[in-house]
Amino acid sequence: MNKSVDDWLLGHKTRAVRTKDSGGFSFGRKKSPPLKPGYSLANLRAAALKQPEVMVKITRRRSNASNGLKGIRNHLDYFSRNGEVEVENQDGEKLNGKKALRNQTKDWQKLGIPENGKRREALNIVLSMPAGTPPQAVKDAAREFATEQFQGHQYAFALHTDSERPDEPAHPHVHLCVLMSDEFGQRLNPRKKDLFKWRLRFAEKMREHGVTCAATRRQHRGVTRKGENFVLRSMRKCGYAGNVHKEQAKVLIEAIKTGNRPAHIFLKEAVATRSEIVSKYAKIARELYNSGHKTEARLLTKFATDVTKAGFTTQAQERYDKTINEINRNKNLLVDTEYRR
Repeated sequence: MNKSVDDWLLGHKTRAVRTKDSGGFSFGRKKSPPLKPGYSLANLRAAALKQPEVMVKITRRRSNASNGLKGIRNHLDYFSRNGEVEVENQDGEKLNGKKALRNQTKDWQKLGIPENGKRREALNIVLSMPAGTPPQAVKDAAREFATEQFQGHQYAFALHTDSERPDEPAHPHVHLCVLMSDEFGQRLNPRKKDLFKWRLRFAEKMREHGVTCAATRRQHRGVTRKGENFVLRSMRKCGYAGNVHKEQAKVLIEAIKTGNRPAHIFLKEAVATRSEIVSKYAKIARELYNSGHKTEARLLTKFATDVTKAGFTTQAQERYDKTINEINRNKNLLVDTEYRR
């Protein structure tokens, strides 16, 4: 059962994060070890218990300054706080201070990385846990995650325990800078499903260090609303209206004028996906019950019920509902004020 559920949760179409050969030989190329059998049930159980979800994201490149060795150096300076925070590389060597960081980049330059290239030469990854998680556990789990996931690649990482953004609580997170090319010239090329596999591996390592957590897709939890893009949120908080914000405002104004709540254009697909997931949960629960794992079966059955009852509200619908409620509240206040007069 573990094999079938593992395949279902991860997805059969998950590809290796490799492109075609880049001039090197593929013979002897190191592959990441497989996840431990049963990881799917472990994560579904954790999600059913409302345990925190691990976060793994690739940070966006901001400009051409992210390319070449210059981009790598800039990123190392950023997450080392200009040499004030200890950085560790793939060999376990501790890099303290700017001089040690410069020596590291000089070593990487010998691999043929140009100072100002046309492409990105390192992948910048953040592995994060909620506030209250033991920072050392996060760092140790991140180290083991990188050791397994990026075999043959050189990398460096550092632990932060503050907040990345002013509107969030302090939480432990690790910045990981991985060179795109491995020792055989193969370049990383991660896709969305690869990122999910990375989350599964990071969650596995966190649990091995005694931290309860989950790694599931939002659809597995009955969540259809996507979170606001970090870049767009930052722009909005700074008072800058980009094209996306202007289009969102245009749609919202038109909806309020006509009184028509924005439609969920992917509702049919979302309903079908949820139906498939809930059916799978029911099948897994039956198998668990028949094999004697009655507590886990009941837990998953309740989780399936919760997922079924979850709504399908989109960001646009949420903005509309919030605006309409605000308008109605202001109208009531105005009426109440006039009445008191």
